Amino acid sequence: MAIMQEPLSHEQNRIYSLSFFLMATPFYLNDLANIFIKSWAWWLFVDYTGTKVFPLLVAAWLIYSKRITTSELGLKTQVTRVFLVAFLISASLGTIIDQNGYQLISKLPGYPPLGGMPEITSPLWNWIDLTIGLFMVGVCEELVFRGFLLTFLRRYTDSSPTIVMISSIAFGLIHWSLGLHVVLITSIIGAVFMMVYLKTRSLPAIMLAHFAIDFIDFSGVIPKSMFRLL
Repeated sequence: MAIMQEPLSHEQNRIYSLSFFLMATPFYLNDLANIFIKSWAWWLFVDYTGTKVFPLLVAAWLIYSKRITTSELGLKTQVTRVFLVAFLISASLGTIIDQNGYQLISKLPGYPPLGGMPEITSPLWNWIDLTIGLFMVGVCEELVFRGFLLTFLRRYTDSSPTIVMISSIAFGLIHWSLGLHVVLITSIIGAVFMMVYLKTRSLPAIMLAHFAIDFIDFSGVIPKSMFRLL
C-alpha cells in the first residue's frame, strides 16, 4: 500500500492544482482539433505545441523551481530486469486490450467518433509523426497522467484502487472525440499502466510500452493480427 504524503500547504496545493490544470487541459482541448482542423500541418502544429511542448515546459519549470523532483514525476532509472518486465507486461497487456477490446464492447451503447486526425499526405512528416511523434505521446501522456497525477493524488489518498480509477478515467477522457468505445478502452489501458507504475515507481518502461502500443496500432509495420485473439 502506498504511504500518503504529508498534506500540502495552501500555497503548494494551489501550485500543484494549477500545474496539473495547465498540463492536462491541452490534452482535452486537443480533441477539438480532430473536429475542426482539416489541415494536417495545422493539426500537427496544434498537437505538438499543446500536448507535447507545453506540458514538458510546465514539468521543466516545476523541476527547475524545485517544486517537484524528477523521481516524483516517475523519471528514475530501473535495473534492467525490472525495466524489461515492466515493459513487457505493459506493452503486451496494452496491445492485447487495444487489439481485442473493441470487439468485446462493440454492442455497448455509445456515440460515434466526432472527428479524427487528418491524413498526413507528406511521407516524411507521416513517418516523423509515427516515430518521434508517437514516442513523445508516450512520454508526455505518462508524465502527466501517471507521474504527476500520482504525486498529486497521494497527498489526499493512499488507496491504490482510487488512484487507479481516477487516473484511468482522466486518461480515457482525453480521447473523447474518438467515441465512447475509445474512451473505455484507453481507460482500461491507462489502469494497467497505473498499476504497473504503482509497483515500479518508474515511468521509462511504461513510456516505451505506450509508444509500442501506438506504433503497432497506427504504423502498419507490425501486423495487428499477431495480437488478435478473437
